[in-house]
Amino acid sequence: MNASLIYKLVLVITIVSLSGCKQYTTTKRVNNIEAAVTSYDVAMRWAQYPEAYAYHLSPDGTQPPADLESLKELSVTGVKVIQKVLSPDSTEAIVKTEISYFFKDQGTIRKLKLEQRWWVKEETNQWFIDGEFPVFK
Repeated sequence: MNASLIYKLVLVITIVSLSGCKQYTTTKRVNNIEAAVTSYDVAMRWAQYPEAYAYHLSPDGTQPPADLESLKELSVTGVKVIQKVLSPDSTEAIVKTEISYFFKDQGTIRKLKLEQRWWVKEETNQWFIDGEFPVFK
């Protein structure tokens, strides 16, 4: 075999491998955002507010303030994802959600519509929400 043919063969294998790796990374990110959004919604639904709050982290590593103590009388009755839009490079997502809730001392069901910007931490492939924890009134 001549060197030119070997070079071309190695080049083709490298290109195919790299495109396969990129597809795998994209698929893994999409699966991870699905799991993260579901986990967040479950935490909200079952009053696991500290776990839900842990998803609120800005890309610079800071967490917005939140008064989790005030949520003791809150009961979430439903969390519905309205829309999920992933960026072309799969590093950000806009998730529109509607949360149904009531305060135990009031009993009136209310709805809160959220538009959250999710981002992926490249090193760990974990998704976070860049924004404040929902405020229930």
